[in-house]
Amino acid sequence: MISRRRALGYGVAEVGASLSYNTINFFLLFFLIETAGLRPGLAGAVLLTGRALDAFVDPAMGRLSDAFKARWGRRSPLIFWGAVPFGFSFALLWLLPDGRGTFWLAAGALSIHACIFTLVQTSYLALTPELAPAYEARTVLSGYRVVFATAASLLAAAAPPLLAAQVNALAGLPAEARLGWGVMGVMFGLLMSASYLVTVKTVREPLRPSSLRSGGFWEEARAALRARGYPQLLLLFVGVTLGMGTLSSILPFFLGSYLRLAAGVQTALLALLFIVAALTVPLWTGLSKRVGKKWAFAVGLALLGVSLPALVLAAPPGALSAPLVVCTLLVGAGVGAVLLFPWALLPDVVELDAETTGRRRDGLLYALFTLFQTAAFALSAALGGGVLELSGYDAAAPLQAARAVAGVRWLVGGASAGFFLLALVPLRRYPLR
Repeated sequence: MISRRRALGYGVAEVGASLSYNTINFFLLFFLIETAGLRPGLAGAVLLTGRALDAFVDPAMGRLSDAFKARWGRRSPLIFWGAVPFGFSFALLWLLPDGRGTFWLAAGALSIHACIFTLVQTSYLALTPELAPAYEARTVLSGYRVVFATAASLLAAAAPPLLAAQVNALAGLPAEARLGWGVMGVMFGLLMSASYLVTVKTVREPLRPSSLRSGGFWEEARAALRARGYPQLLLLFVGVTLGMGTLSSILPFFLGSYLRLAAGVQTALLALLFIVAALTVPLWTGLSKRVGKKWAFAVGLALLGVSLPALVLAAPPGALSAPLVVCTLLVGAGVGAVLLFPWALLPDVVELDAETTGRRRDGLLYALFTLFQTAAFALSAALGGGVLELSGYDAAAPLQAARAVAGVRWLVGGASAGFFLLALVPLRRYPLR
């Protein structure tokens, strides 16, 4: 059993991770197009280029987390030392100066932030199987983490544009001015750093000696990729991340350019989506106890595969409607499953690998997971930016052309839903019960 104090202390750090991940997912593409003035294709390339370095760094960070030795643990010191740079590098993303070189500055800032994110988040996530060695306990601990993640996701989805607009209004600047976004970046960065520091302060890491062989990085990486259930889980996670990345990065365009809703209504809908996601986590946890994590997750993916096309087809533009609210509720329930189950399934694979091999490579397994997540997110952002570019999206236009609107609708109701449904294929082959 896990004490509530330990579970709460562990979950707090997810505020920092989810604020970073979801603010970038939802608004960095939007910020680069609407405020920084990049073309949609270049803005999508920023997210693809900015993640490229991180793809090479992820496994090394995981290996470092497994092999690190300190008097107060292997993971906690890395989280502590990376917490402040993590928040600072996030703030840099939204403090881009005017002038030439915006593409390279943005790509460089994102690369730095992504590498630090991997260091602290991989170390943090690798604590899960160490704090909760039992099957059901890992689901419970992941549930606490997902509740914090969903609350932070709600803040990330709703607050940035409103906060930026309010700061700009107080300064007498246009709503899309850079100042407001920069202030948002600094405020969120401080909150991110604080969340990781709270976890380090409140959760004592179990002191386990490293059981990795000296050297042999590639041997360990190849062995990790062959761990029972791990290949299927990686493919499943790629599909889920492609779906979530596409959906989250295009939702601001969908709510504004297609539905043409007021800013306050857009914020309310995004808030509703994540509130429902948080409220349904206990329901998904209960369902997993009855039918298993695998089949409960399949229900959530199928729900998203159906509700997203319904959202696009049933919601009329120009006003808040009952079909729009109902579809948002269904999408929110599906998002709750997507936020919970990949991270509840992974500790099972990690623990089985440790029992089978006699070596703990938790950090490496989590880092490879993060690597595939990073790559999938970068591809989804590039897809979104590319489709907006090809469909003729114009940030300066008060009303988008029909072709651009069609591109936005296809990304939400076609591409996103398709990725979630494709994730059912590797989930069906997932072998662990």
